[in-house]
Amino acid sequence: MNEIQLSDLSLGRHIAQGSQGRIIELADHPGTVAKLYRTRELGLVDGRALAELVRIRGLIESEGLQVDHFAAWPHTVVLDGLRTAGFLMQRIHEPFLAGFGPNTALAELGLLVDAGDVRSPGVYERVLLMRALAAVMDALHRQGLVLGDLSPRNIAWSVSPVPRVMLLDCDGIRPAGEDGVLPPADTRGWEDPSNVGRPPTADSDRFKLALTIARVLTGDRNAAPGLRPDLTFAGEAGILVGPLTRLMDQAAGPPGLRPTASQWATVLDVRGPWAGAAPPMPPPPMHAPMQPPVPPAMRSRGPSASGEILRPFRRQSR
Repeated sequence: MNEIQLSDLSLGRHIAQGSQGRIIELADHPGTVAKLYRTRELGLVDGRALAELVRIRGLIESEGLQVDHFAAWPHTVVLDGLRTAGFLMQRIHEPFLAGFGPNTALAELGLLVDAGDVRSPGVYERVLLMRALAAVMDALHRQGLVLGDLSPRNIAWSVSPVPRVMLLDCDGIRPAGEDGVLPPADTRGWEDPSNVGRPPTADSDRFKLALTIARVLTGDRNAAPGLRPDLTFAGEAGILVGPLTRLMDQAAGPPGLRPTASQWATVLDVRGPWAGAAPPMPPPPMHAPMQPPVPPAMRSRGPSASGEILRPFRRQSR
């Protein structure tokens, strides 16, 4: 179990902040950042759940999944004395950054959801981005995990050198049926209407995946499975219209009957571009032959009881 005291960190400048906490760079480890929870959140943080998330990362990597290829996943718990203060994770660099004049920021999925704009990146690249997202969700679901708050601010994307996605705010991920690091939260307008106010499930993930696919492929922030989104793409991708429409109709149905992430990934697995599109560039494999990146060496308090002798993805009873 990886733990480090807040007082042992060389904190640099603040690079981002959200409702839950601040993202701060480490002055002596440029490839790593700390997420430190806000004071009002500290009483809600489940330190055991965060420790379990760090432990799960190791189990996933031991099975060959290269976590840092698709997620800014916690790798070290930050403690302030005995209290959980936050965690360390990899810093997201190029190619998941977008230019805004002289500045750069994360290329969040929200940049693709702008009414009527499906020009940059083009539809073909958007299809491959959604295929990559579906593949990531499928891989995590197969590990017994749920993503929870799937929204435009929690996913970064890139089409260079290949279309791929990066999950952000990964402390929202949890084993199915287990408590998370913080109480469950949904981004307004991106909820599963059948699961509002309840803990996330694989089924609610599936609805949010369909919602995300509908909005990214149409560029319409109001698109939703139940509203029969226009997936004709002006005739550019006719081969996809029928299968996508059928899955959207199924996603609009009752819980338990929604398409799985694997089904979406299969339909979105376009082998060749349509006329005028760029050459196909498949997403990189999540099972890579190389070893996963090693977190920076830091002084640790050693093994933690919260990470010992636990069944896969199940916490010990309290």
